[in-house]
Amino acid sequence: MKNLKTFEAKTMADAIAQVKRRLGRDAVILHTRTLSKGGVFGFGGQSVVEVTAATGDSQLPPAVRRGIVKKRTGKDPITGGADGVAMLADGASSRGAPVSDPDLLVEIGELRSMIADLVRDSRLRQLPTFPEELLETYTRLIQADVAEDIAVQLVEQLRADLEPGQLTDPQAVRERLARYVESMLPVAGPIHLTKMAEPTIIALIGPTGVGKTTTIAKLAANFRLRERKKVGLITIDTYRIAAVDQLRTYAQIIDVPLEVVTTPSQLRDAVDAMRDCDVVLLDTAGRSQNDRIKLNELKCFLDEAKPHEVHLVLSSAANVRVLSEAIERFGTVGIDRVIFTKLDEAAGFGAILSCLSKVKARLSYITVGQDVPEDIEVGRGRRIAELIVNGGRLASCPE
Repeated sequence: MKNLKTFEAKTMADAIAQVKRRLGRDAVILHTRTLSKGGVFGFGGQSVVEVTAATGDSQLPPAVRRGIVKKRTGKDPITGGADGVAMLADGASSRGAPVSDPDLLVEIGELRSMIADLVRDSRLRQLPTFPEELLETYTRLIQADVAEDIAVQLVEQLRADLEPGQLTDPQAVRERLARYVESMLPVAGPIHLTKMAEPTIIALIGPTGVGKTTTIAKLAANFRLRERKKVGLITIDTYRIAAVDQLRTYAQIIDVPLEVVTTPSQLRDAVDAMRDCDVVLLDTAGRSQNDRIKLNELKCFLDEAKPHEVHLVLSSAANVRVLSEAIERFGTVGIDRVIFTKLDEAAGFGAILSCLSKVKARLSYITVGQDVPEDIEVGRGRRIAELIVNGGRLASCPE
């Protein structure tokens, strides 16, 4: 150690500022205490903070140096946590008690290491206990982004229903697991057009960047070219000029009318103008699930259009937390179906199961690429279950 110095100030913040100014940001605080100076017989004195600090951390014991690393990075070197734990090299406990003996600092470091190990062991003991044959199955489900509570439920069901001999047969385990997952996936099937004189109105809503415009083009192309239905397109996504141009290009290619509207009343007029269509597909602007004002605006448009079905479009490449937030916020608008896009970009497919378990809407379609109209298919429980259970890369879509 070198440049060992003691600083006094009225507050700890002022003392630390002196340390940084005189010794630099890499200084090591070895000792702190509060004392009274001046006065007579202990009366009338002024309370001051005394801080002892030095430079030259390379000569400190390892445990102390770990504390200095924590101070510089803002993270605990043992637990990886943020600055909620008192810095080891500060020479003081969280209550401000002075600790200046290097040997004692080493002991404190070792004690903290032991506590961290105990915390980790406690967390491990809280994990569910499964037969060795099912532990790998549980791990695969977690790695596939299946929520922990759902993964536990599935594995417990396997343990209860399978005979001991079946538990050692990987194929039998996967087959039964796929059946369980399939039974948990609510599916709606394809869009069914009404038999009424008016067109079936389908609205697609969702966060920005999930592929709503491409998905609506795929649906329009399939209705028009494969099912020979009369299709109308309406977009209220006037925030992105490129989106309007993209949809207009698709409309021209498949020869369907497109209306661009900016107000709810214009939307009602556009729907009335397409009353001779079999189906009208409504493309909406992407909305952040955190923007309540825009979500309320979206609800006003939907109230005017009175769609028969509202499909929430979500990207399967997003993490579960983002997907859950989107489901919760867009749920206030009202949703009937869910479309998961970008399965070709997803790291795991368990998020689909986890999210559908939190929403009352059912799965309608999935998309697996950018090609129009090919890369879309009806959402089928067995298809998703096999993706979750088998893991790996997305295989080609079954016919």
